[in-house]
Amino acid sequence: MRAPVSRKSRLFTRSYRTTALWLMRGMVVDLRHGAWAIGAALLAVAGCEAHGIVASNVSAGYMPDSEGSEGGAGTTMGTGGAAPGTTGDAPGISTTGDDDPGGSTSSNTLFDVGHGGGSPIFCEAPHTFSCDGQGNDIWNAIGVGCPGGELIDASFDGHPHAVYVHEGGLGTHGVFSPREGERMVILSTGRAADIPRTHEELGCSNPEFCPSTAFDNGPAMYSLPLPIDVRKVDDVMTCDRDPTLVGEGDCSNTLEDEWMSGTGAHDYAEMRMRLKVPEKADAFIYQFAFFSAEYPAWANHDSQWNDMYIAWLESEKWTGNISFDQLGNPISINGVFLDFFDAPSPSCEATSCESPELEGFAMEGHAGTRWLETVAPVEPGEEIEVVFSIFDMSDASYDTIVLLDNVHWGCTDLPPVTAPQG
Repeated sequence: MRAPVSRKSRLFTRSYRTTALWLMRGMVVDLRHGAWAIGAALLAVAGCEAHGIVASNVSAGYMPDSEGSEGGAGTTMGTGGAAPGTTGDAPGISTTGDDDPGGSTSSNTLFDVGHGGGSPIFCEAPHTFSCDGQGNDIWNAIGVGCPGGELIDASFDGHPHAVYVHEGGLGTHGVFSPREGERMVILSTGRAADIPRTHEELGCSNPEFCPSTAFDNGPAMYSLPLPIDVRKVDDVMTCDRDPTLVGEGDCSNTLEDEWMSGTGAHDYAEMRMRLKVPEKADAFIYQFAFFSAEYPAWANHDSQWNDMYIAWLESEKWTGNISFDQLGNPISINGVFLDFFDAPSPSCEATSCESPELEGFAMEGHAGTRWLETVAPVEPGEEIEVVFSIFDMSDASYDTIVLLDNVHWGCTDLPPVTAPQG
């Protein structure tokens, strides 16, 4: 058994170990723009201490305005009625969320999802209260910070236009509507308020390359803000099989390969929160959907421009990414959860490559997932940190977004599991 290490020492060590990964990179070539990125390792040394994006700490009441511009401190949180609970269908998982039951995991799942043992007999996790009908607070919109909730503090970091509270559904199909309450959050590597608009409304001259917003054309981030640590905890084992690995890196082992295939992060944006886990809950649960304008041009497992979404959990039970597919891929345009393809590419040779689900908003002509739900284990009564982060990989071109909603508590006896909803 390894001796316990303080959280502060653990985060300090992670920063320099992550930088060491880049020291091994040497020289990389940016093929998309035909420019040599010489000396990336030297920039990484400075970048590990200079990334500093976490230092910009906005209050838990952060509210972008209706056009996605920078907002100030939020107004007093509203109140809402109790929402009915549901029981999920995935094995080993019970939820008390506000939405429809989730689907079961695939019978041919290859990723290690635990030792089994069946669902809890019953779950006494508290029901959630919706309070997003009172305004554009980004935390209330996802079900956090409501009366009787467990929020300790929260912050948004990134370009002020990268987050947007959207009321109602996206597009004309109706599949992407809020999962609880009336609103949901759009987190983007570009202008989040552009996503509900059509290509015509955006004035896109070439829809294949739209939307594409470059907030950050400067040096890349060669390490992500702590506590995110992309290193695998082991070449074979995950924290589920060896709990002593918790705190040694990414418990899921899903981030390092994709991160190292690129040349750093651009247009980074994150929502970060600290929560107190209720005494009768042992699962953190939320729902999301992912889309990217990288498709169809850059839908390639070997591409260094695979933009990424990471949901990082810092808990006694798990330190690492909690949202990934059954094959252990992170959430990107190469994951198996990508269900909707709205343009021809090798990814949809067997289908019509048309997805009416994406019609009527900015992701038409691109690709996305359906709503997904992640359930991750936590320790009852502990304080956890959760980071929802999104970024362009290797350059600042082509927007990638995630919809976020319905954060709530539940029960599980499994390691993190993500499954489609409906």
